[in-house]
Amino acid sequence: MAQGRSRLTRRLYYEDSFLREFEAIVVDVMTREGAPHVELDRTAFYPGGGGQPPDRGVIDGVPVADVLEADGRLWHRLEREIARDVAVKASIDWTRRFDHMQQHTGQHILSQAFIEVASAETRSFHLGESEVVVDVDHAGPDAALLSRVEERANEIVWEDREVRVHEVPRELADRFPLRKVPQVEGLMRVVEVSDFDWSACGGTHVRRSGQVGVVSVLGTERYKGGTRVTFVCGGRALRRARERAGLLKGLCLEFTSGEADLPRAVAHLKEKSERAERRLNSLLKDALEREAEALIAEAPAGPHGPVVARHLPDREPSETGTLAALIARRGGIALLIGGGEEPRAQFSAPAGTMAMGELLGRICREHGGKGGGRPESAQGAIPRHAVEAALVAARDAVLAGRPEGCA
Repeated sequence: MAQGRSRLTRRLYYEDSFLREFEAIVVDVMTREGAPHVELDRTAFYPGGGGQPPDRGVIDGVPVADVLEADGRLWHRLEREIARDVAVKASIDWTRRFDHMQQHTGQHILSQAFIEVASAETRSFHLGESEVVVDVDHAGPDAALLSRVEERANEIVWEDREVRVHEVPRELADRFPLRKVPQVEGLMRVVEVSDFDWSACGGTHVRRSGQVGVVSVLGTERYKGGTRVTFVCGGRALRRARERAGLLKGLCLEFTSGEADLPRAVAHLKEKSERAERRLNSLLKDALEREAEALIAEAPAGPHGPVVARHLPDREPSETGTLAALIARRGGIALLIGGGEEPRAQFSAPAGTMAMGELLGRICREHGGKGGGRPESAQGAIPRHAVEAALVAARDAVLAGRPEGCA
C-alpha cells in the first residue's frame, strides 16, 4: 500500500505534449502486485485513457513499465525501486509518444470526416500496437464512400491546421460544437483541430494537423450493427507502405512480371490452378472408386454387407468422407477414421441397413469422442489414443448385427 504523504502531481504532458525530458521529486512510493511504484511531484508520463495507451520511458535510468491513475494520483510502475524524497531525471519514450499523438489526432480528424461525409458518429476508439480502430455508426460504407472519407481527412491533415487545447468549466461546454459531451465534473479539456473538429479528450496530441502526416484506411468489417474501421497514420502509414511495396516487389520477382502486368499474371496462375484442381479431383475420384472396390473385396461379411473398418491416418476428412460414401454405394458398410490431431470418423451404410448415427454416437460416448448423424451417414471425432479400440468396437457391433446399430 502507499505510504507517506500525497501531493497533486503537475501534469507536464498537458502543458507541453512535446516535452521529452524533465526533472522531478519522488513524493511517494508503494508496492502494487509485487512491483515498485513511485509518485512524482511533476510528470510528463501520460497514464493512458480514452483509447490511448500509457507512455513508457525511464526514471533515473530505471525503466518505466507502466503508468496508471488511481484515485486522482499518478503512479509509475518501475522495474526496480527508487527511494522517496529524492530528485530524479526522467525521459519518456519519444518514438512511442509521437506515434500515439499522430494516431490520436488522426483519429479525431477521421472521426469528424466520417460525420461530415457519411453522417456516421464514432462509437469507440482503440489505439493498438500496430493498427488503430474506430467503430462508426454506419451499416456498411462502400469503397467509394470510404475513399471520400479518407480524402477529406487527408485534406485537413495537409492543410496543416492548428491543433488547440481549451480547458473550460463543464458548464461552458456549449461554447464548442462537440461531437459528444462527456459526463464529467469540473474542468473539461477540449481538443480543437482548427475550424473542423472539437472533441472532449484527455489524450496527448500534435500541435498541427500536418504532423499527423497521412491517414490511411486499411479496411473495414461489420461490428455490432455498425462498422469497425482499421487505419494508421504518420509513421505507421509509412512503414505499412514499405511493407506493401516489399511484398509487391517480391511478387513481381516471383512472377517475373512488372507491377502493371501482375494482375494478369495472377489471373493466369489462378486459371492454371483451377484447371489442375479439376483434373486432380477427377483422378482422385477414379482412384477412390478403385480403392472402394478393393476394400469391399477383402472385407469380412456381416449380416448387412461387407464391413470395411480402417484407420487412414494420412487422409483428409473430405477424402475419407468420399471413400465412405463410395463404399456404401457399392453395398458395403464403411467405418473409417482419418488422421490429424483430432481424428475424424466417417461411418456410412446403405439405406435401411444400419443406423450409423446411433452407432457412432455410442462409440464416441464410450471412447471420449463426440459425434452422430443420420442412419446412412455419421461424422464425429475420436481421441487419437482411442482410435484403434473405437474401430474394433464399431466393427464388432456391425459384424454381430447388434440391435443398437440396426436401422
